[in-house]
Amino acid sequence: MRLLLVCLLLAGCAPKAVPPDSVPELPAWSVDRAALPAATLRVLPVAVTHGPDNTVVQGGTNERLTLPVYVYVLEHPTEGVVLIDAGFPRRTSVDVADYPGKRMANVLGVEMDAGAAAADRLPEIDRSAADVAHIVLTHMHADHVGGIEDFPTATVHVGPGEWDHAYEGGLLGKPDVTPFDGREGVVHEAFDGTAPYGPFEGHRDLFGDGSVVLMAAPGHTPGHLAVMVNLPGGSYLIAGDCAWVDRHLQGPLAKSALVRGALEHDWRANWANQWRLHAFAKANPDVVVFAGHEPDTGERVALWPAVLK
Repeated sequence: MRLLLVCLLLAGCAPKAVPPDSVPELPAWSVDRAALPAATLRVLPVAVTHGPDNTVVQGGTNERLTLPVYVYVLEHPTEGVVLIDAGFPRRTSVDVADYPGKRMANVLGVEMDAGAAAADRLPEIDRSAADVAHIVLTHMHADHVGGIEDFPTATVHVGPGEWDHAYEGGLLGKPDVTPFDGREGVVHEAFDGTAPYGPFEGHRDLFGDGSVVLMAAPGHTPGHLAVMVNLPGGSYLIAGDCAWVDRHLQGPLAKSALVRGALEHDWRANWANQWRLHAFAKANPDVVVFAGHEPDTGERVALWPAVLK
C-alpha cells in the first residue's frame, strides 16, 4: 500500500505532457538498398500483457488493452541470427508467476499471459538458441531482457549506462538480475561523436553494412535504444518502449502521468523522442515504425513466421 501511495504521489508530480514549442528539423534520411545484404526479418509475438488504456495513454479510457510482447528475429547472411529484444525467459512461459517484473505489473495494473519463449519458437524456422549470435536490447526491462538467459552464447548489445541502471534499486524495487548477472560477451554501445541518423542524434552501424543501425533514444531508461533495420525491400524502425502503442507516435500522445512519474527514467526526454519519431514517420511514410507493444502490428505487417525482406 505504501508503494502504491508513493506511485500515486509521483504521478501527481508529473505535469500534463504538452506539445513542444518546436520540433527539431530532421536531417535528410535515405538508404542505398542495392548495397544492403540480403537479410530478412520476422516479427515474433511471444507473450501478451494486459493493462488499462488510461495507464497506457494520457487521457485514455478504462478499457483494458491487450499489449503483445515482441521479439524481432533478423537472419543476416554473414552475422547469423540476430534478436532485437528477447522477451520473457522460458521459466516465465513455464510458470507465469515466475515473472521478474511482478511488482511493476501489480503497481501499474498490468496482467500478463505467458506465451512461448523465443528460444522455443526458433525451431519453427529450423533455427535453435545456439544459432543466435547477437541480441540487441532496446532496454533492460523484464519483458525485453529476461529471455537472454536462454541464449548463453549470444553477444548482447546495450545502450550506454543501461546495464548499470538495471542493477539499481528504485521505486519499483531491485529488478531480478538473474537473467544477466555475471554475463560475459556484453557490448556497451557508445554514441559520443557519432553523426545523426534518422530522428536521433547518435547512431552506430552495428555490422558496418547499413542493415542494423542502433540509435540513442534515452528517456524511458537511461540507455534506451531505437533500432533501424534496413532490408533490400524496406526499412523498419523498432522504437522499443519509447512508444508503447501507435497512438504514442501518431498524436503524439503521452503515456499516463502514473507511468511517467513512476516508471520513466526521464519522461521529458522520452516525450521529446516521441515527437522525433512522429516527425520522422511523417517525413518517411515508407518506413514501418514498430511501437513496443502495439496490439495491431499484425494489421500492418505479416507476423511470425512470415518473412519481411
